[in-house]
Amino acid sequence: MDESKPASVGLGGDRDEIAAIDEIEATFGVTLDYADAPTWHTAGDVFRSLQYSLPADVANAPDTWNRFATALTRETGVDPATITPASPLLDEALPWRGLGNLSRMMAVLLIASAALVLLLVLVLR
Repeated sequence: MDESKPASVGLGGDRDEIAAIDEIEATFGVTLDYADAPTWHTAGDVFRSLQYSLPADVANAPDTWNRFATALTRETGVDPATITPASPLLDEALPWRGLGNLSRMMAVLLIASAALVLLLVLVLR
């Protein structure tokens, strides 16, 4: 890993980001302002939105960042201690992350196509 780049949160854009936000909201008992979502590129961006949703004493508590990082990375398994406010949410190193789902989908399509061909052969006899 490039030491000059902060560790990624590891989200892959495959709906795990939704689970991560749900986890943050459940951990803190708040609902984030989704109008801010287009500006969420780093862990710090989401953390700022969280802070606006929390009472001041909780937002500024010493353990709030650690609780946030733990909730944010629960879905990805990334060590929350490696996450900083500059950590990108999406892991650009995993462009093929959804390939497992794609492979399953292709297998289903192949089986469905074979079943359709077999059905046509039987009908056209």
